[in-house]
Amino acid sequence: MELTTLLTTLLTTFAIYSPDLCDDVYLDPSGAPITDAVGQTLSRYCEWAGPDVPVWADDICCTIRDGEAQCTLTRRDGDCDVGEPKYCEYGEETAAGVVCYQPFPSMCDHGWCIAPPPVPKAELAALVACCTSGGACQLVVIGTTDQCQGELLACEHGVSNGDGTVDCFE
Repeated sequence: MELTTLLTTLLTTFAIYSPDLCDDVYLDPSGAPITDAVGQTLSRYCEWAGPDVPVWADDICCTIRDGEAQCTLTRRDGDCDVGEPKYCEYGEETAAGVVCYQPFPSMCDHGWCIAPPPVPKAELAALVACCTSGGACQLVVIGTTDQCQGELLACEHGVSNGDGTVDCFE
């Protein structure tokens, strides 16, 4: 038992881990990470999504260029033919490669979704919004959002209004 604990401690201490792709986050003008009131950040290279994303929990190979990450599977031995190894906690393989996700809590789980209108207002989209305790949610758009004074939440079926607020539908 003591040997197992010692080996686990040594492996954890000296293991070399690939950097997490989602840990590369957007920064405000002062160079600090953009965060919400509970400390969530906004990943630059992981796709923002709701809480129900698939678990990947493995390395992928990523080439980062022009503000985007193109990611593929690692070789069988865990190395990369192209790109650098990055860890991806949530993701899935698609026709275009591997997509890594940054999940956010659901607006609906926080009670901020409304019934959809009888006639759709516009094409509904998945989005991330900054919601304050009063229930006002603003669309998160990098370049116009420095800090979120509320909480970053995902909306699977929503619409952004002309005034920048978001309606999220059940």
